[in-house]
Amino acid sequence: MRRILLLLLITLAFPTLASVEDSTATKKLVTFFKQGHFYGQIRDFTMSTINQGQLRDYYANAIGASIHYETKPWKGFKMGINGLFIYRGFSNDLLAKDSLVGKYSSYEQQLFDLEYPGNYTDLDRLEELYIDYTYHHWNATFGKMEVETPIVNMHDGRMKPKVFMGTKAEYSTKRFDAFGGWFWKASPRSITHWYSMSETIGLFSNGVLPDGTHAEYHNHISTKGLAIAGAEIHLPKHFEFNLWNYYLENVSNTFFVNPFYDDSTFYAGMMYLNQFADRHGGHELLERTYFDPSMRTHALSGRLGYTMKAHTLQFSASHVFEGGKFIFPREIGVDPFYTFISRSQIEGFGHATATTLSYIYERKNWSLGLHWNHMKSIQDYAHNKYNIPAYNQYNVDLKYAFKKKLEGLEFRLLYVYRQALDKTISYAQTFNKVNFHQFNLVVNFNF
Repeated sequence: MRRILLLLLITLAFPTLASVEDSTATKKLVTFFKQGHFYGQIRDFTMSTINQGQLRDYYANAIGASIHYETKPWKGFKMGINGLFIYRGFSNDLLAKDSLVGKYSSYEQQLFDLEYPGNYTDLDRLEELYIDYTYHHWNATFGKMEVETPIVNMHDGRMKPKVFMGTKAEYSTKRFDAFGGWFWKASPRSITHWYSMSETIGLFSNGVLPDGTHAEYHNHISTKGLAIAGAEIHLPKHFEFNLWNYYLENVSNTFFVNPFYDDSTFYAGMMYLNQFADRHGGHELLERTYFDPSMRTHALSGRLGYTMKAHTLQFSASHVFEGGKFIFPREIGVDPFYTFISRSQIEGFGHATATTLSYIYERKNWSLGLHWNHMKSIQDYAHNKYNIPAYNQYNVDLKYAFKKKLEGLEFRLLYVYRQALDKTISYAQTFNKVNFHQFNLVVNFNF
């Protein structure tokens, strides 16, 4: 935290120090800093997970803030810095292991620090520190930054988003958008420190191997970084065509194509995704590699939707074919498929089908989403990386944004119930995976 505050103070003090010199160039530099702007967010997040029967329940509250300062553009250049801190408000003992399965809180611990469970105070992080340049339709950024692409993005559903260190360039016109980037460090969601891309992979659960034993690839993966290339083509008559490729050097390559139609009343989209290993998939030994080189992943996802005034009804389906799993490090990526809803994604599954039915009601400053997600998977370790049973999940998602005197204040109430399709599974397969209720209350103040 002291490091973040020091950087912010230096940024603020620089104009005052520079103003000692009385020259036109210095005055311009002073203006460059003085006319910059601050913005940020204060967030309070309360979460409670109620597990099945005698299994232990957990609850926690976290409060924190992020502060972002960006200079005024000068000949196309600007600088930015963003710091974040988090504290625990209250909780029960998140490290108290359940007596039946010997595991502790999973979801609530994500509000703090997954790498160092039990750390509730030293949770500051330098989120961003970058130089940005804009020229006509071009924009380039270098440093620590936020990234927004279909798979690699902030995934801002807890207290800390995912942020990345590298360089990116974007080109944008009315009909065409292009993105290219190379990233060699990351600070994942629910993690405090920054790591090389090699060290980042596996900070979360490593899952299981095809024979059912625990995978242990963290700190054994070798990669120089992640390259991202994408193009979004805006065609006439409400059509859009998207192409994205994610090359995780020495680990895997992920490519997908996504045509989409939207006339504001009816919309439809289709996605095809293909994945394969790069060389040995991260390591020469199968038990230490991330992407099994014998796998080839093919997946399809589609969506149909209809909007009538404030009401929207949409149906989505995704299928990962036998012989491969859709896997992308959760530390840096998220499920891009149409069937994704909060707390449910098809990442880690193969030979699996997900279907989602959603109803969304939207008014000027509030919305209500009702979502049903059916995840049909098999308990085959070769096609189920995290050994998650098939389930139905029901989400109720209420959002409200205040206006007038309370403008900037918003809240979200998310209720999740996940029900196993198999009624005979063990407590070990159930705990924090299925047959739980979860309540989330998020209050944000954006300034």
